Amino acid sequence: MSHFNLKSLSFYAVAIGSVVALFKGVSVYGETALKAPPAIGGRYQIPLKSLAGCGSDKAILTIHQSGIYLTASLAEETGLQEPVRIEEKPELAGKLEGQNLGLSGLVEGAKFCRLQKENKWYEVTILAEMKEDRLKGKMMLLGLKKPLEFTAKRQQIEQDSPQTH
Repeated sequence: MSHFNLKSLSFYAVAIGSVVALFKGVSVYGETALKAPPAIGGRYQIPLKSLAGCGSDKAILTIHQSGIYLTASLAEETGLQEPVRIEEKPELAGKLEGQNLGLSGLVEGAKFCRLQKENKWYEVTILAEMKEDRLKGKMMLLGLKKPLEFTAKRQQIEQDSPQTH
């Protein structure tokens, strides 16, 4: 009696061939169709010259990225080394779709551009397009009659260089 049955060999050949074909198909799909989104995380200076009552003429938008998901903080730049934080946690959240991003959330108005009314929180929406290292878009702030259009360049973050003695 032979240990090599034609049916058993055919079954194993088909099973192994199927696994190899599936692996090859998934590998080709992963290399061609799946692309990482562009890296847009960083700090961007948004000019505020057209907003009346601002203590500064610029704000810092700090974006953190995890794939297509974004969180951001908005802070008024006061000329100090670090921008004044609006709050401890990121107040804006959104997504990156291709080169377009959308962020929205609530910002404490009493600390941003000295907007003070009964309601201390203002709804902010930022819609922008990323081109190279620039964001071009508009910021809508509840209470503004028209959106603030801006172009902001990503700032280089200075690395602490080791000191030699």
